[in-house]
Amino acid sequence: MKTIKVLLVLAILLCSNTIFANNSKVNDLPKTETITVEIQKILKNSNLEFTEEVSANVYFTINNKSEIVVLSIDSDSDELEQFLKYKLNYCKIQAEGMAPGRKYLIPVKLVSSM
Repeated sequence: MKTIKVLLVLAILLCSNTIFANNSKVNDLPKTETITVEIQKILKNSNLEFTEEVSANVYFTINNKSEIVVLSIDSDSDELEQFLKYKLNYCKIQAEGMAPGRKYLIPVKLVSSM
């Protein structure tokens, strides 16, 4: 009976430890809505037109001057890759919580204008 009580107390302590554990890094992450809105503003006024929907994955980091540094772009369209590099590389961004030197991935989708 005594061992059951000890095991029960041990299980309660382990569960309470897990429940009350605080991960402060979760609160430090930037809100993806903020990053998405900033990139939408940058790409908004463009003369680039496609006849079909195109998409890309943009891998980037932020430098100490709060500028986007494009690391790579994964897309089937070379025209879209060049356009995104031209528009985003070294463009200043005002998203809160962006950590310099950290790598980010943003999917970008452009729909046809027809």
